[in-house]
Amino acid sequence: MNDLEKRLRAALDARAETYGTAPDAYAETVSRARRTRRRRLALVPVAATVAAVTAVAVFLGAGGGSGAGIATGAVEEPDPYRRSIAENPPVGEPVTVRDPAENRPVIMWFSGPAAPGGLRFCDLVQQASGGTSSGCSKVPPAGHERENAWRLDPFHSRWPRRPVELGYGAARPAVTKVEAVTGDGTRIPGTVHRPGGAPLAVWTVSFPAGAGVTRFEFLDGDGRVVQRIGQDAPVSPPELAKPPAGPAADMPGGLTARLYTDPERTVLWWRGGDVVGMNLVEPGHLLTDLGGKEAPVDLRLHDGLWYGVARAGTARVALVFRDGTSADAVAVAAPWGGGVALFSGTYRRPDPYLEGFQLVGYDAAGTGIWHDTVPAVTPIRPEPAPGAPGTPETSGTDGRAHRVPPADGASGAPDASGAPEASRPAGSPQPTPSRR
Repeated sequence: MNDLEKRLRAALDARAETYGTAPDAYAETVSRARRTRRRRLALVPVAATVAAVTAVAVFLGAGGGSGAGIATGAVEEPDPYRRSIAENPPVGEPVTVRDPAENRPVIMWFSGPAAPGGLRFCDLVQQASGGTSSGCSKVPPAGHERENAWRLDPFHSRWPRRPVELGYGAARPAVTKVEAVTGDGTRIPGTVHRPGGAPLAVWTVSFPAGAGVTRFEFLDGDGRVVQRIGQDAPVSPPELAKPPAGPAADMPGGLTARLYTDPERTVLWWRGGDVVGMNLVEPGHLLTDLGGKEAPVDLRLHDGLWYGVARAGTARVALVFRDGTSADAVAVAAPWGGGVALFSGTYRRPDPYLEGFQLVGYDAAGTGIWHDTVPAVTPIRPEPAPGAPGTPETSGTDGRAHRVPPADGASGAPDASGAPEASRPAGSPQPTPSRR
């Protein structure tokens, strides 16, 4: 499995985790994405896709196994932002914020003529593992032309839910403030960005998923609410409509794996009362890529947890970091059968994907039987739109405009993820909620 395949898989995974609220939209979208996300590359001409690949190998000791070397490296690919703006040229400067769920940038911009029906709101979203997905939406959306703000992000329907969510969209120039409002009236402030040369403002707000946000309110300079947008309640996925099949597997890290067979055989990973991740284990698509080649492991890694499914016969999995340190997880055969081993563990690293790592699988005798390399991820960064006048402004919690450098898009210097922190990210203090 090469690095380009991994990035394409990550992009498909990102879109697989979004779905609409139509009764059959989730099942159709996830089924299609799950079936394709492991069949990754046959229709993509590699020579035309990869402009340049440079890999600097760093060999690390596997530890406790066969002693085979482990390589991690970095890969350069065509800039996804450049590809996106080539298809949808920006009108004005882009806005970049950090998706707190992925610790990766989200880039937003406007494209198309400002005439009615011509303007589009575009975004480029990066997943923690490096994959990107992008899209554009008509703004104002059809039927909502008289409104003053619109929610245009795909995250409101992301499942499994993440600890901190990000909402964003576009707003008319009269909007100076945005707040997420919970059911008990607590208000969580967001940010209104005014990119130079853009016809509309961009708004963002991050909030804890468990805060009970019911709506977003948009205020003008006089403090009057000029728009309200409801926050949809989470849609229960079809897997949870029926009880799990077979026994549950209690795993390290406080995780429990359960098998669900409708609409497809899927392992859902629970922590407490919440689903935190899933792996497709449907026969015919189990640990295989597009060409039918086996992949030894299907990993989920986030929030200090790493877990997933691995090739049958795996008794231990090592997560080896670039500096040679590692974390181990015991692997056990799935109690419901199906030809996979389950594993889970914890790690203490800020963001393993930013440095690159390798997974090594061992059998019961301690012999290495497979390895899977994950190259270091480079966070996406925008370039200022050619000829875009002015410097973007951001309206903070005080509702006033503040000048910020165009290259940073929002609030100035980027953090370790490569994105400026416009809305408060996960892992840092949340905005102090207020009550009115």
